Amino acid sequence: MDIINLTPGGVIIDHKTGEVGLLMRRYDIVEHIPFTLDMSYDADGEGLWAWEIFWTGSNAEKNNRYFPYTETGLHNMIRAGTFEYIACEEK
Repeated sequence: MDIINLTPGGVIIDHKTGEVGLLMRRYDIVEHIPFTLDMSYDADGEGLWAWEIFWTGSNAEKNNRYFPYTETGLHNMIRAGTFEYIACEEK
């Protein structure tokens, strides 16, 4: 399985709607939720990650163009061909 390294500034193309999204920031969804000692959300302690995406296009929600996706969900949609990912090039 290929490794997809998502980074801020990367572009997501939704082949179903034709919309284009810009990866804005990565954040831990459960970072501020208190957990008890017997409760774990990630075995390797890395968190449950999501990306905030800023969408453009005629079908994008006019009042809120920011939309979150879980990182796992993005990876799956990219591998399935629903989304295309174009990495941001560093200068």
